[in-house]
Amino acid sequence: MITVIVAHEHRLVRQALSKILSLQNHVLVVGDAASGSDAVEKAEKLCPDVVIVDSALPGLNGMLPGESSEQKKKPEVVVFPRRRSIADGDVISHLTYNDNIAALVEAVLEVGGVNASDIGDDLKCREAIDDLTKREKQVLSLLAEGLSNKLIAHRMTITERTVKYHISNILRKLDLFSRTEAVVAFLRSDLASSQ
Repeated sequence: MITVIVAHEHRLVRQALSKILSLQNHVLVVGDAASGSDAVEKAEKLCPDVVIVDSALPGLNGMLPGESSEQKKKPEVVVFPRRRSIADGDVISHLTYNDNIAALVEAVLEVGGVNASDIGDDLKCREAIDDLTKREKQVLSLLAEGLSNKLIAHRMTITERTVKYHISNILRKLDLFSRTEAVVAFLRSDLASSQ
């Protein structure tokens, strides 16, 4: 099991990332932090395998490469950089906010030696995604981008009611209960890698 701490100043981002990661079979989110100092404290206490952190978060002393105590297990860091440069070292991925969430999931799984494409327990769901209509696949792809129903409707030039109808069909066909589960299924599918 890959243990993770999510550190970001915005609660919504922390909760969204924690939810998505916790749906992965090999990932356990053990904590979150709103500040660098809180992230450092929790990393020292919980010794996670991965800390997902915005590199611009203030108070990251002891967490970025070269600053950790040698007595503690040094967590690997997945970085969402706002700054252009950050020291290399134990940072395993430099991700940007333009990256797909699949890149984050793959980076976290990579720490535990898990290849995301090797996870086979969602084969039935993948096959169901292949059977979605073209419009349903479009809606699912836009859901994975984090768009609201209103924005999806605008992007596809359809009504919000039609978007809700497509989402309902997607959840029924994939035998899922939430948009988040549908997004995770999409990210694990071949459809995501072809985008």
